[in-house]
Amino acid sequence: MSDVVALELRLIEQSFRLSTTVDQQADLERAGQQLNEKFQEFRRKAPNMEHNKLVILVALELMQEVLSLNKTLQQYSHCERLLSSMIEEIDKAV
Repeated sequence: MSDVVALELRLIEQSFRLSTTVDQQADLERAGQQLNEKFQEFRRKAPNMEHNKLVILVALELMQEVLSLNKTLQQYSHCERLLSSMIEEIDKAV
């Protein structure tokens, strides 16, 4: 089990003090950095939009990315099962 550490992150113009494990700290920091970059990208595109609306749009885009990645992963899993089945059939035939 990994040690728990406190982590101070600045996310979307606000500070957060979070607990995480040493093993997950770098991933959490990287996720925070990507979140901030995405927010700044949206801020540049719509500099006059309300903060809360920008946050919601960022969240929506990130969820679209998650859904797309999940769909791709499911397609790969399906292909993997098909290939495995084909290999079994070939092994039986040989």
